Amino acid sequence: MKKVRSSLLAGLSLAAALSIPALVTAPMGCKKAKTSEPEQSAPEKPTTELMQRTWDAWSTLDPQKTAQFYAKDDGLVFFDFTPLEHRGWTAYEKGVKELLGQFTSLKAKVRDDARIDVQGNHALGATVVHFDITFQDGMTESFDARWTVVWAWRDGQWLIVHEHVSVPIQDGSQGADAP
Repeated sequence: MKKVRSSLLAGLSLAAALSIPALVTAPMGCKKAKTSEPEQSAPEKPTTELMQRTWDAWSTLDPQKTAQFYAKDDGLVFFDFTPLEHRGWTAYEKGVKELLGQFTSLKAKVRDDARIDVQGNHALGATVVHFDITFQDGMTESFDARWTVVWAWRDGQWLIVHEHVSVPIQDGSQGADAP
């Protein structure tokens, strides 16, 4: 059963990875909307503590508890384990309920070597998150996943405007000789 779930997660990660070219090229033709108010500069950068608080909220298995960390724009893209993508917070909240409904518990721990880079009012974070999950049927699974997160400084806080969660495909081989 574990192999089936691991294979499912690996397959979903591959599908997400193959969609990256679309993510990279899509913004090229987009123009920033003009606003009458100047952008407010971010007084501080997001922290690994903010990253962990986000995952602690997901660990409650209640998307409403995570809503405070996310921007609510309709067109924002969030890549998760399944389904492949969500467009906007409303779709994300609805879609992730199905996934979280399969769990009785979820624990997520952001790794200590998380990296956060800030460019003006936007920040990019990247880390590995360790997950311990208990499924409704009592089965457990532990694995590491990649998490890339993009924040925008809005209304005096850092809000997630894009994220990508994926699990690397593991074929059983280890080390530098692996393809």
